[in-house]
Amino acid sequence: MRKLHLGPGLGELDDGTDPAMSVGVATERATGTDLRLSGLVHPDGTPVEQARHVFETVADVVVNDLGGATGDVTMLRFYVRSDRLTDALRRELHAVRREFFDAPEFPAATMVGVDELVHDDAAVEIEAAAFVPDGEWTVETVRPD
Repeated sequence: MRKLHLGPGLGELDDGTDPAMSVGVATERATGTDLRLSGLVHPDGTPVEQARHVFETVADVVVNDLGGATGDVTMLRFYVRSDRLTDALRRELHAVRREFFDAPEFPAATMVGVDELVHDDAAVEIEAAAFVPDGEWTVETVRPD
């Protein structure tokens, strides 16, 4: 089996230190590739612009680096600075998510407010997980009664 470390040692913390991590790790499985991306930030712009840039990065890794599709993303975790997290921002972040993922097959997602993020100028940090299958998905949607 193969394990691929994406961007080991890339970036630095605000204090200039190396975070001793990979941007992501992709592992081969029997039927495809499992991907875990570390919390990604883009500290420039509004929270919506930051999220859009992170989604572009996630899409780039899944599509260009692993040969998958954005529909292969299975989980998103949003960490949003509590002092910026409003109902309006939450709706805007959901709208940005819709730009990258097709209804009704959205990835599972969690959004939590946090006191701080590692980068002072970042308002949003997003973790992502994906599974890129060797073949095609058989997709079903189940709606609760």
